[in-house]
Amino acid sequence: MPAAGTIPDTFPKLLKRNYARFGPDRIAIRHKKFGIWQRYSWSDYYQKAKYFGLGMKRLGLQRGDKVCIIGDNEPESYFSELGVQGVGGIIVGIYTDALPEEVEYLVGHSEARFAVVEDQEQVDKFLQVAHKLPMLKKIIYWDPKGLSTYDSPLLVGFEEVCQLGKEYEKEHPDFFETSIEQGSGDDVAMILYTSGTRALPKGAILTYRNVLSALEMVMKLDDWKEDGRIFSLVPLAWIPEQVFGIGGALLTGCCVFFAEEPETVQRDMREIAPTQLSLSARQWESLVSSMLAKIEDAPWFNRLLFKLLLPVGIRHAEVVTSRHNPGFILRLLYRLADLILYRHIRDDMGLSELRFGWSSAAAISPDSVKVLQAIGIPLRLHYASTEACVICNSGKELRAETVGRPVPGTEVRITKEGEILVRGPQVFKGYYRDPEATKKALRNGWFHTGDAGFIDDEGHLIFLDRLADLVELSNGSKVAPQYIESRLRFSPYIKDAVVIAGRDSPFVSVIVTIDFDSVGTWAEKKKIPYSTYTDLSQKKEVYDLVHKEVLKVNKMLPLESKIKRFVVLHKELDPDEAELTRSRKIRRDFIKEKYHDIISGIYGGLREIPVSARVRYRDGRESVIKTNIRVEIVEDAQ
Repeated sequence: MPAAGTIPDTFPKLLKRNYARFGPDRIAIRHKKFGIWQRYSWSDYYQKAKYFGLGMKRLGLQRGDKVCIIGDNEPESYFSELGVQGVGGIIVGIYTDALPEEVEYLVGHSEARFAVVEDQEQVDKFLQVAHKLPMLKKIIYWDPKGLSTYDSPLLVGFEEVCQLGKEYEKEHPDFFETSIEQGSGDDVAMILYTSGTRALPKGAILTYRNVLSALEMVMKLDDWKEDGRIFSLVPLAWIPEQVFGIGGALLTGCCVFFAEEPETVQRDMREIAPTQLSLSARQWESLVSSMLAKIEDAPWFNRLLFKLLLPVGIRHAEVVTSRHNPGFILRLLYRLADLILYRHIRDDMGLSELRFGWSSAAAISPDSVKVLQAIGIPLRLHYASTEACVICNSGKELRAETVGRPVPGTEVRITKEGEILVRGPQVFKGYYRDPEATKKALRNGWFHTGDAGFIDDEGHLIFLDRLADLVELSNGSKVAPQYIESRLRFSPYIKDAVVIAGRDSPFVSVIVTIDFDSVGTWAEKKKIPYSTYTDLSQKKEVYDLVHKEVLKVNKMLPLESKIKRFVVLHKELDPDEAELTRSRKIRRDFIKEKYHDIISGIYGGLREIPVSARVRYRDGRESVIKTNIRVEIVEDAQ
């Protein structure tokens, strides 16, 4: 990493520097397409961004204009962002699976004049709501498949824009380079929208200085090298990808890899073995659950080996993270366990050469952390927010119950109400078109996160939950729902869990959704017939399976937090139905309202609750069936 004071202060300046330093000799991006890893050098990266940016200028983009980007992680999304920013535009991230009405709100609220989209699916969303977005001037698509018959004057292809850029350069030589130099670290780089768990998403205004300050902070904790391999998996609309994927690669000059398809991620990741990886807590938990499910499916000897050797890894991790010497015997046992088992698991996960991995977005299950540590995954717990980029990072002092210390240059304090406050150069400028929310969030130089936590004796931050989500039971006991939910998600059989509790609740209950693949595999092994998700979820054997998982979690919980009743929901939670945010956080208030009858039944003493369920059969047919959801009483919690 360059010495302090020599680092360019914007993304486009970093791209220009890398173009000058590395040119065609070093690969910046690799994208698997048609089974072959396509290569883009730093020269290619710069030229693609340059001509796209100039093409946007030809189309009428002015400095300060907003441009939405929506699509899977692919090179064109990076080229688009850097090109737009190079000519002074501001990026607005939209999650790929956003619905048309969400697109309408985000484009309208951000006042975006242009949209860069991946394919026909995204084009259709924009065309469906374009008549309500008079400011929208053009929709640029980079995958033309299926669009040859579309005749909307709003549409223009990515390559066509690049060609316009080449023509613009002939008339205005050096415009792109001059525009880049006119940029400043205090310029707005992007507007990223919050999850919106309780209200409409708010647009956080972030400068280049905000993002690059956060990146420089975490780079002091880990060894980022020019030969690094970053696997891009999280959306551009999410701050970790801006910091880790785009910013990290620009600052260090390392290579970014893109999977061929979402379905080929595991295979593609195994091929390239990334050295650094940023995933959400849910994605890490999913990796652990998938690994545990494979172990359950393995021959008896492999299962026995895992059962015998996992405690060795856990003990070794506990000693190392407590900064004690593991001793000769424990080191020897761990090396043997690694040789026999752990390295093969890491290779199967595609993480055989990982130097460090970030976990962000929500609290990760402590049990998942212990397993990842045990098998040798160098995980970094990472506390961040859209508004403050990076706040805490565990670095190499990983402890499952904390999110680490504040990153260098960051101040964190806790109010008497238990709210986490943050001050530092990475804190955003405010919310776009929302002065009231900005005034509430930014007070006296401190960002009020809305999260609850405390700092332990060693200076580590313990994150509890959203302050608004901490609940008090009718008996006065306090409960942190996220802590319980993350413990439940550690099970390979549980995909989501929503704690139901409040001032009118005498005890904790939970709505659970099963992991269809894992439970389906389990059911097939047990010769339990089923037809649909709904059918499988309500099997007595499945309830018994989930009951055992709940009992395991209850052993770790204080008496007042123990789960006393649960139901297995007849369907998965779905962001398209507003039950989850696009970053897969639970919309707690919405769920309580939507499933009010189920919750009333749980606390009303019912043993079965009638519901209607829409199901999709394997031949594509859909129908609505009526079923009864069982209410399971957890005996050990009485």
